[in-house]
Amino acid sequence: MLKRTLIILTLAVAMLVAIRPMQTVHAILLSVEEAIALDAASNLAANGDKTGSQNNSFARAIGAPFRAIGRLFGKGKKDPNKLERISGKDAKRFESTHPSSSGNATDNRGMMTTANQSAAETLSASAVDHLEKGRALLESHDLNGAIGELSLAASADPKLSEACTLLGVAYWRKGLRDRAERAFETAVKVQKDDPQTLNNLGFLHYENGDYESATKYLKRAAKLAPNDPRIWNNLGLAQSGRGKFDDAVKSFTHAVGEVKSRLNVAERLRYQGDNEQAAKHLEKARTIAPNSPEVLRKLLNLYLVLDKTEQANETRRSLIAAQALATAPLPE
Repeated sequence: MLKRTLIILTLAVAMLVAIRPMQTVHAILLSVEEAIALDAASNLAANGDKTGSQNNSFARAIGAPFRAIGRLFGKGKKDPNKLERISGKDAKRFESTHPSSSGNATDNRGMMTTANQSAAETLSASAVDHLEKGRALLESHDLNGAIGELSLAASADPKLSEACTLLGVAYWRKGLRDRAERAFETAVKVQKDDPQTLNNLGFLHYENGDYESATKYLKRAAKLAPNDPRIWNNLGLAQSGRGKFDDAVKSFTHAVGEVKSRLNVAERLRYQGDNEQAAKHLEKARTIAPNSPEVLRKLLNLYLVLDKTEQANETRRSLIAAQALATAPLPE
């Protein structure tokens, strides 16, 4: 009888364990459409497709348009907003500050706070782990792996703006600009006054042809980081796209100086067929750098196109003299 009772109890325990629901880990999972899009983007990259990196030469002269990459890869100063693990000493300090009704009584509220603190600490540590793995994968150009890890980091801690920013960069490099835009928008919501996050979203809008939105975000970024040439360069690109060339000159000047700024704007105007305005910008550049062979050469070509013979002849003589001066041997 006792043996039969033990068998029944054993079977009952086994059934309870078998039917108990398993705990799930919550994360951002890719849908079928997302997986297809990622695979398609990977195939395009493998076949030499370049649609995911359409930077013009002027932007490349400044550097990568997405400033956050270098900073978040640890190549800049330490980010004061970067999430860090809580040390054991801090954890003990948190536990010691829980409220209690008396020295010996057990306080349910205090126990709950301890449990919540422990869970929050574990969740934060998990988010940071996924962030660091995603950062390393992104740096090694494993975009699919980076997207997976950074999605988990963003899911574990929605306030971790670095995860959203790097996730946006990974999507952008995959050519998935809609998803990159959503990731950058999330990062901006988390950190409204971070200039690099605003820069990333602004440049993405520029690449998508939304110059109005690009200008809005990049102006905010430039106000917050007035000494960052990359932000000013991107703002100049957005303003040029809107046809605001006088504003673009001012922005480009912050990035590379007025001479190069006017050379760049003149080239854009010439490309649009506005040779008269292009010549005016080159003439202003010449007043600043009268012996610049590059300025004189471009100005000569425009004068010839505009049939301004007298100005062309004078500029040709100045160009010959400037070239001779540039190649003349240095005095001993």
